[in-house]
Amino acid sequence: MLIDLMVTRFCGIMEVIIIGIAGALVINGLRSSADNMKILNALFIRITLPCLVFANIAKNFRIEGVAFWWGFPLLGAAMFFFGGLIAYIYITLDRSVKNRGIFTASVAFHNSILLPLAFAPVLFSSERLAEFLNYLFLYNVLAIPSFFSVGVWMIHSSTNTKFRVRNLFTPPIVATFLGLLFAVTGWHVYLPDRMMRQLLTFGSLSTPLSILIVGGVIVSSISKVSRKDWKEPLKIMTLKSVVFPVLASLFIFFVRPPEFIALFIIIGSVMPMGSTIAIVIPPDEKVEKVVAGGLLLTMLISILTIPVFFSIYGLMYGW
Repeated sequence: MLIDLMVTRFCGIMEVIIIGIAGALVINGLRSSADNMKILNALFIRITLPCLVFANIAKNFRIEGVAFWWGFPLLGAAMFFFGGLIAYIYITLDRSVKNRGIFTASVAFHNSILLPLAFAPVLFSSERLAEFLNYLFLYNVLAIPSFFSVGVWMIHSSTNTKFRVRNLFTPPIVATFLGLLFAVTGWHVYLPDRMMRQLLTFGSLSTPLSILIVGGVIVSSISKVSRKDWKEPLKIMTLKSVVFPVLASLFIFFVRPPEFIALFIIIGSVMPMGSTIAIVIPPDEKVEKVVAGGLLLTMLISILTIPVFFSIYGLMYGW
């Protein structure tokens, strides 16, 4: 299992870097006009991601037979909170951190969907895989609303952007709650199959589009990073990929929560920095360097940390 997880992570990172080279060429071309870059980000945030979220929630969200189903969305939000708390405590002690909002969001928000989907077949038999995917979906119900409200506010706090009620009505958040409404009420059965297929088709563009944008930000920004620019990314990596999972593992060791609760505590603590951060950052070279460095370092170290902390979890729960 350890080697399989390392191979999975390595392949995932190489995919981002290779496609990122193409992304860098595209983005460098688009930056000749700021409006072009805004259009690319808007395509992801306002069209492809909402289509993906609504179609999947309306079609797949089920709580029948899941004990304490409501606990998993709250756990997802709680992991964001504790990650943010760790970052807040650190920046209170270390006044040298300049990009405090970006720093806090980078430690708080993690990649909680794409990577777990990638390694799930390595961890679970076909019988348990469906159960895990249901829990994964529940865990992420509040992830998108949390990021596109509190997370985006954190990221733009350095520009003195204030949190407003309208921040709760971004397309991804609205799509989440509309999807929940259709799923819980049973209205999803009245949605035409042709329409759902079209939504899923548009939604399927979210992953390649996000990889293109994120990979492009990493590749194009890393070339401009000097030695002094690595300080904050290194601190993000240490807190996000080492301190947080160590604290989570200690909590699990002493408290011993139920197996799947413990699994998602590990997932929430050890996953690398959320790649969506690169899509919503302001067009500022200093900010881009911090985000690109944090993304690259947390992804690279995850080749080791994900297998190690999942193995620790496995030892505690007899896997």
